[in-house]
Amino acid sequence: MRILILVVSFLILGLNTQPVSANNPIITNVPNDVNNYIMTTGVANYVPVMIMTGAEMKKEEGQKFGEFQIVIYGAAVKQFADKEEGQKLVNMAKEAGVTIVLCEFALKHMGIERESLPEGLEYVHNAFKYNLNMKTKGFIVLSV
Repeated sequence: MRILILVVSFLILGLNTQPVSANNPIITNVPNDVNNYIMTTGVANYVPVMIMTGAEMKKEEGQKFGEFQIVIYGAAVKQFADKEEGQKLVNMAKEAGVTIVLCEFALKHMGIERESLPEGLEYVHNAFKYNLNMKTKGFIVLSV
């Protein structure tokens, strides 16, 4: 009898609840005239491939292409400490229509000063919080 009551209770509760996505504040139904993307990584070797991905998306989508940001956190920020090599990535990104964004928390943790970095980078205080905030604004966010 107890099992029957539990089963009936779960069925009744299940019928009156919304799907998880309806309660998820990160999922949004913001209509976009353009597609905006964020790819985020803590792996340095992924950045060139992410830039190429942005270039391909821009070519394929044309007018529908909006922003493409690469948000870098963790040890991956160290690749920009070599100003010359970092500037090559920034230039490659600019040519592809991609913005590179570095996590200031990671820079501080790695002991890297902004002044020692190449020109053309953007910065956010916390990469993870930034990604969540941008998802609520309709950005498509992929972490690799």
